[in-house]
Amino acid sequence: MIHLNPVSNPVVGLHVRKLMTAVATWILIALPLSRSCPALATGTEADALRRTGWWLDFLTSHTSASHCTWPGISCDDSGSVIEINIQRGVYHATNLSDMDFSVLRNLASLWFYDNYLHGIIPLQICALPKLRHLKLSRNYLTGELPICLRNLTMLEVIDIQSNNISSRIPPELGNLKKLWYLDLSFNLLRGPIPPTLGKLTNLAYLSMQGNEFSGSIPSAIGNLKSLIELRLRSNSFIGHIPLEIGKLTNLAYLSMEANEFNGSIPSAIGNSKSLIELSLRSNSFSGPIPSSLAHLTSLRVLDLGNNEFDGAFPSKLGNLKSLTHLDLSSNYFSGKIPLELGSLVMLNYLDLHNNSLHGSIPNFKKLFSLEFIDLSCNHLTREIPINLFNVRERDFHGNEGLGGTDGSRRTSTVALMGLIPLMAIPVISCLVLAYGFILRLR
Repeated sequence: MIHLNPVSNPVVGLHVRKLMTAVATWILIALPLSRSCPALATGTEADALRRTGWWLDFLTSHTSASHCTWPGISCDDSGSVIEINIQRGVYHATNLSDMDFSVLRNLASLWFYDNYLHGIIPLQICALPKLRHLKLSRNYLTGELPICLRNLTMLEVIDIQSNNISSRIPPELGNLKKLWYLDLSFNLLRGPIPPTLGKLTNLAYLSMQGNEFSGSIPSAIGNLKSLIELRLRSNSFIGHIPLEIGKLTNLAYLSMEANEFNGSIPSAIGNSKSLIELSLRSNSFSGPIPSSLAHLTSLRVLDLGNNEFDGAFPSKLGNLKSLTHLDLSSNYFSGKIPLELGSLVMLNYLDLHNNSLHGSIPNFKKLFSLEFIDLSCNHLTREIPINLFNVRERDFHGNEGLGGTDGSRRTSTVALMGLIPLMAIPVISCLVLAYGFILRLR
């Protein structure tokens, strides 16, 4: 039998000693190299930053400065870059493709706000496994929103607002489960909202305003239970507001104005009791205002102007005690202005012009904060309450049966030139409003 004890077996002992010597030699060589790896990595990162030329002015007077001390650069304890934050055109950043992002493996935040960046969003950005914040807003970026962004599963913030990005929204963005802030506003983005965005259940802020989006709002929007702000204005969206909007109980700001929505406001919207601002103006919404809006007692701004709403003026809006801005102008509301509006003591803006309201104007004695009131182009009668003449901006013209001093501070320029008799201004201006309204409905 062979014994493996190196003391009792000289042959085995010789091999063991050789092996131990080899291991010791390898350790002596490898240890210094392993310690130098962070230095090699950070040196590569510094070279990548330097080659962009973005810090040229700074390096002219700080030739020996560590890259971690350069303006807009933050590093971790090992000297690896974790944040690049260049804002307001301070440096020479003009094209993201100047940067070799492949070496910035620890980069977590990339902020290029309000610079002069041109070109596309480089695909190299998609190889940054630790990236959490991508803010490229207010630049001149073009091209597409890269599909490969789906690989950045750590992303929490995407902000590309105010560029010239012109693609559709990649459905794959729905893979970014940690995303809580998505701002795509003021670009040239088009197409429908992909239903896969309904998987972004951590999303608190979603803005798509000022693009060329079309189609209807997917019912999957109701899955975004964390949503606080939803801004969709100035697009070409069509269809109804989905009933699922009532599931967004944390929603505080809903802006859908200047689209092509139609149908009625779903009563389920009254479930969104956190709403502070609701703006649906300049669409084709119709029917009466649902009584459930009276449940939105946190509401400060309600703007439903320039639609096709009809029916009696909703007196229950008097329950909205926090309201500061109420605009129901250019609709088909009829009946009297309800006395309940007089309880909106926070109100500073009231616009009901171009409807079919009749009867007298209530004496809004408690509306001390009112700075703007427009009741023009209705069928109101009797005297204008004298206290309303204290409102800084007021307009009552176009009500043939209204007595007393008009008190309007808006006067036509052509009337001031003496080209049109002042008495004709109310009729002409209301005709212009009505004509524009009819054209919009054609």
